[in-house]
Amino acid sequence: MSLTQFLTDLDLVLFNKLVPSIEFGIGEFPEPTHAVNIQVNVFQCGGIVLGICNTHTLHDGTALEVFLKDWAAAARGSGGGGGSSGVAARDFMVAAELFPANDLWLSDSSKIMFNSMPSEPEERVQAKNPTRVGAVTGLLWKCAMAVLERKKNGLRRPSVFTHVVNIRKRMNPPLSSPLGNFLWLAAAHYKDTTKSHDGTEDVLPSLIGELRRAISKVDGEFLSGLRQDISLISSSLEKVLGVGLSEKGHGVDHFVCSSWCNFRFYDIDFGWGRHVWVSTAGLCEPMFFNLIFLVDTTSGNGIEAWVIMDEQEMALLQEDPELCAFANVNPSPLTISSKL
Repeated sequence: MSLTQFLTDLDLVLFNKLVPSIEFGIGEFPEPTHAVNIQVNVFQCGGIVLGICNTHTLHDGTALEVFLKDWAAAARGSGGGGGSSGVAARDFMVAAELFPANDLWLSDSSKIMFNSMPSEPEERVQAKNPTRVGAVTGLLWKCAMAVLERKKNGLRRPSVFTHVVNIRKRMNPPLSSPLGNFLWLAAAHYKDTTKSHDGTEDVLPSLIGELRRAISKVDGEFLSGLRQDISLISSSLEKVLGVGLSEKGHGVDHFVCSSWCNFRFYDIDFGWGRHVWVSTAGLCEPMFFNLIFLVDTTSGNGIEAWVIMDEQEMALLQEDPELCAFANVNPSPLTISSKL
C-alpha cells in the first residue's frame, strides 16, 4: 500500500498501528516508561509516517512542539533549536518547581459538580468576534447538545463543556519555559433547558460566550492561588471535572475538548519539506466518550475536529444539518480544505 492509498481511504484501525503505544488511561504509566515513544513507518512508495506517543505526566502539546522542532533542526544539520533558543537544562525543572508533584486527585467529584452547576441561569455572555477555535468548539457543543436532545425525544439536559487551557501565558509573570505539562481545565456551564434546537432561538452566541468566560477565569490571580495553596488544585479539579469523563450522570451531559491549533506542527521540517498531514491517533477504542480534539488543517486557516461519541449519537451528529453546513464529515486527509 502506498501512502497516498492509505490517506485516500483512511482506516482508523490501521491508522492506530502507526503509533508505538496508545495510552488513554488516567494514572501511573507502567515502568519503565520513556518520555516519548517514536515509531517510524515506511510505505512501499517511500512515504514515511512518524508515530509519536508521549505522556502528559511529563509534557504537553507545547513541549512536544519544541521537542519536534529541535529534533528536526538536528536532522537537517542546523543544530538544536532551529533558530530558536533551544531547550536549556533548567527548562526540565521549572514545572516541578512551580507545581511540585503530589498525590491529590478527585474524591467525590460527581456530587461536587452537580452542586457547582448554577441553581439559576446566569446572565448570558454574548460572544463578539470569537476566535476560530471558539467558534468551532461552540458549534460542536451546540450540535452535540442537539444530538443528545433528539436521542432523548426532545429532552435537553444541563450541559458542561470542559476546555483544556495552556496556562504559560496566563501566569503572572508569563512562563517562558516551553517544557512541562502546564495545562488547566476550564468548564463552561449551560443550564437553560427551555431552548430547543428547532431554530427559533440560536443558542450558539451564548455557548461561545460561556466558553470564553470560563477560559478567562484561568488568569494570573487564579493560578497564583493554586501555587500558594496546593490543596486548591484538588478542590478546583473536582469542581471542573464533576460528573466525570467516563459517565453521564446526575442529569448533566459532559464534553471535553483539547486543541492543538496554532502549534505550527506543519512548519516542522526534517529536511523533506512540508508534511502532508498532522493528526491525533488512539481513537478506535477510547476509554471516554464526548471527547473532541482540534488540529489545524494543512492550509492553516481551517480546523480538523476529531469527535468521539457513542456510536448511535455519532450517527446522528454526522447528519446534523447545521454541522454539515459548515463542515466536511470524514473527508480524506488529501482533500481537507479550509472548511471546518
